[in-house]
Amino acid sequence: MVSKKKIILLAILAIIVIFGVYLFLNYQQGQETFKGEHNILILCSDPSENRPGVGSVDMAFVVNVNNGKLGNVTPVYPGGLAHPTLTPTPDMQAEGLTRWYLHDSLWSSDLENGTKIAQEIVEYHTGMKTDMVLVVTPTAIDAMINAVGPVYSNGQLVENVSSIDFLREDQSNNGATRGDAIENLAQGIIDSAKKNNNKRALIQAGIEQYSQGNIKAVPASEFAQFISYSGLNNLLG
Repeated sequence: MVSKKKIILLAILAIIVIFGVYLFLNYQQGQETFKGEHNILILCSDPSENRPGVGSVDMAFVVNVNNGKLGNVTPVYPGGLAHPTLTPTPDMQAEGLTRWYLHDSLWSSDLENGTKIAQEIVEYHTGMKTDMVLVVTPTAIDAMINAVGPVYSNGQLVENVSSIDFLREDQSNNGATRGDAIENLAQGIIDSAKKNNNKRALIQAGIEQYSQGNIKAVPASEFAQFISYSGLNNLLG
C-alpha cells in the first residue's frame, strides 16, 4: 500500500514536471517569436484618471530585446505627442481634446485598439516600431518593489508608500520630471533584483501581476512566451 507521504511526493513531482514542460514549451515558442532583435513598448498607466479604459498613459518606454536579452531602454515622454491622423472620439472632444495624444491613447475599453494607437504615435514621433505592448499599473509596480526590496530610487529608499505617491513626492520634493522619476524607480527595481539575487522573484511577481490583470499584454498570447524566453535568458545571463 502506498503511503500518504509518497502520494504527496508523487503529486509534487507531477506538478514540477508539468510546470517544467509548460515552461519549456513556452521557452521554445518564445525563442521562435522573439529570436533576434525586437522592441517592446511599456505603457505606465494611471487608473486614477477616469475614463472607460485602463487609465491615462503617465510614461512610456521602448525596451530593446535581442535574443531575449534586455538592452537599451528609451524613455518616451507622452507630453505633446499626438497621432498624426486620428480625430478624438465625441466623448474625448467633450473633455476638450482636439487631438489624440499618447497620454489618452488607452481612453477606450478596447485595449488592443488603444495599444495600436499608442504604437502608431510612438513610431510616428520616434521612428521606433514595436512588436508587443505591456501596460503596467501602479499596483504591479508596488508588487515588484515588495518582491525585490529594498529598492532605492534617486538615492531614496522606497518604503511605506505606494509607487504613485513616491513618484509624486520625487517630483515635488526633488524637482524630478515625471519621466525621470519613473525611469529612476524602474532602474532601482532592476538594480535591487540584481544586487539581492532576486531576479526570479521579479519574474514571478510579473507573472502573478499579469494573472491578476495588473499587467496587460498585447498580443496576450505571446506574454507567457516572452516571460519564459526573456526571463530564463536573463536569469542565465
